[in-house]
Amino acid sequence: MILFWALLIAFATVGLCVIVHYEALRLTSLFIPRLTIPPRPKVLVVIAAVFLAHLAEIVIFAVTYRLMQPFPQLGEIAGHFSRSAVDYFYFSITSFTTLGIGDLFPHGAYRIVVGFESLTGFGLIGWSVSFTYLVMQEFWTQHGPRPKRKIGRDGR
Repeated sequence: MILFWALLIAFATVGLCVIVHYEALRLTSLFIPRLTIPPRPKVLVVIAAVFLAHLAEIVIFAVTYRLMQPFPQLGEIAGHFSRSAVDYFYFSITSFTTLGIGDLFPHGAYRIVVGFESLTGFGLIGWSVSFTYLVMQEFWTQHGPRPKRKIGRDGR
């Protein structure tokens, strides 16, 4: 029964993160063409939007871990863990990015949810890279050819 709850929590959290990511990228793709700024600053807007989406997804998983905490049958996060918001956020960042430093580690059914977070983070980061590349490809076509530098008589 614990496995059922762990999988349900994991799938619900992953589903929410995928929806958040999809909407963030969709809204960014609608917003970017309306900006009346040069292509280079638009890239910063894209990177900021993607970064904020990832932060939101990390927070979603951190809140999930916090909500799992009152149910000891689901396991726990062990190590130098103080159950502070910072620790939940830190644990989620290291799991989402697959960094997994090891000073905090999951026990019990938490391992299932953490595994899903790592897989989700890996996939969403890849999705962000692909999106950023597609946007960059469009920005590159907006740049005209660079003017050729004129070399004066003195060789400069």
